[in-house]
Amino acid sequence: MDRKDNQSPQGETARILVEFLEVAITSIVLLKGIYPPGAFERRKYMNLVVHSARHPQLRDYIHSAVSGLYPFIQKGLVERVAVIFFNSDNIPVERFMFKLTVNQSYGSRVEEADLEFSLRSFFLSSFLSQNPLHGFFPRIAGGR
Repeated sequence: MDRKDNQSPQGETARILVEFLEVAITSIVLLKGIYPPGAFERRKYMNLVVHSARHPQLRDYIHSAVSGLYPFIQKGLVERVAVIFFNSDNIPVERFMFKLTVNQSYGSRVEEADLEFSLRSFFLSSFLSQNPLHGFFPRIAGGR
């Protein structure tokens, strides 16, 4: 999603949340080991080193799935985003839930420092806990 200076506070908040979810979901896929580590490349996001998928189909799949949420997040219609992994029999075996709590009042904006803190919390909890993906998933709130 491209940044737009004339975007409404709700649009800006939704855009930032979509970017965050894309980075977080890509990280979950990497940490789960579904694809080999070489399928991902390092990049910088919000002053952190994160990963993005090298393979265009994987990258586009994650991007399009998360970008499709944008208009619904912008309208305040999304409370949770679930990432569910299925086994070969199509039975859910693991679920990761992101709870979105967004202040949609006019004039409120997500502060970059708040988002950076949430992103750092997500990555630190994911990498430092004994079972990396059963850690804390931060709430993200727009405005103060």
